[in-house]
Amino acid sequence: MANETTSYPFHFQDALAINRNLGYDEEDAKTVLYDDCLTLKKGDRTPLEKYGFKGDPKDIGRYLYRELKQKEAEDPSFLPPQVLKSASKKRQRIVSNTVVYFFLTLIALVVILPVLIVLLNSFKNNGGIARETFLFPNAESFVGIQNYVSGFEKTQFHKAFGISLYITVVSTVFILLFSSMTAWFLTRVKTWWTKVIYYAILFSQVVPFQMVMLPMNQIAADLGINHWYSIPIIYVAFGAGLSVFMYAGFVKSVPLEIEEAAMIDGCNPVQTFFTIVFPILKPTTVTIAILNVMWIWNDYLLPYMVLGPSIGETTIPVAVQMVSLGSYGAQDMGLMMAMIVLTMIPIIIFYLFGQKYIIRGVTAGAVKG
Repeated sequence: MANETTSYPFHFQDALAINRNLGYDEEDAKTVLYDDCLTLKKGDRTPLEKYGFKGDPKDIGRYLYRELKQKEAEDPSFLPPQVLKSASKKRQRIVSNTVVYFFLTLIALVVILPVLIVLLNSFKNNGGIARETFLFPNAESFVGIQNYVSGFEKTQFHKAFGISLYITVVSTVFILLFSSMTAWFLTRVKTWWTKVIYYAILFSQVVPFQMVMLPMNQIAADLGINHWYSIPIIYVAFGAGLSVFMYAGFVKSVPLEIEEAAMIDGCNPVQTFFTIVFPILKPTTVTIAILNVMWIWNDYLLPYMVLGPSIGETTIPVAVQMVSLGSYGAQDMGLMMAMIVLTMIPIIIFYLFGQKYIIRGVTAGAVKG
């Protein structure tokens, strides 16, 4: 690295002379050199070809930039006003970015800290959790993987995991399939009754689950669908509203000419949808899948009401809540924390694989038509 002004056989005056020979006036020559210094500091060799200087571009950029700033210190009017204005904007941008990153870091900490606290407490006994909730486990409170082993056995985790996985996968697949077909039909068929159906589906999002959960539970019992293998029917009903809305917004952005070309080539409506339209809906499909998987996997109230609290016949959230409860209101918090960690792992992995589609899908689903 160049640390002395004599490190190179050239100075900023030589670069200014080259710029003048290229037809720049005095102010423009200084402005171009200032910009070239910033470019060189980033490692770009392009300015070196113009000046004919030899050496590492980053070192030369810092060297020439330091000379310019030293000259400015001697003569405050040396650099042109546009350079000073650009430098001022750059400083303002750095300050604003620093403030933004600071607040984003705080928000990230607010989100991550509860998860980290749950993870730390999953290795403590109940006394350690009560006394030192926010501290790392010590020799007195550390219990190793005892909470995980105990929780795995008491919750019959393998059964609860299988039931949760079945309900989540089947419900999500049906929601994606039926919602996409419904949204495509309601968007392409322009009649008064399709509009009524569409707005009725949207209205279902306004109705809170708590308002319909008691009659829904009775209807599920009367129809015989209050079992873990049939509960996806209920989830499809509750998940259709938002999914149809998002799909409909994306379908409106798909050119109708593509479907018309497919039909001219001999495709029937079913073939057109599954071979042409549905592949185009991939960003929204992944987004809707992620949102529904996270909701269904973590849902507690619906499985508790429909399936009941029986261990081995219900989902993970219900099983964890049931086994952590003791007599007289006591709770095994260590066991609960350990099971919460195990419950989070699959959903985090799934989210990480599909997160790049979230913004794209949500934005596409917001298209107005």
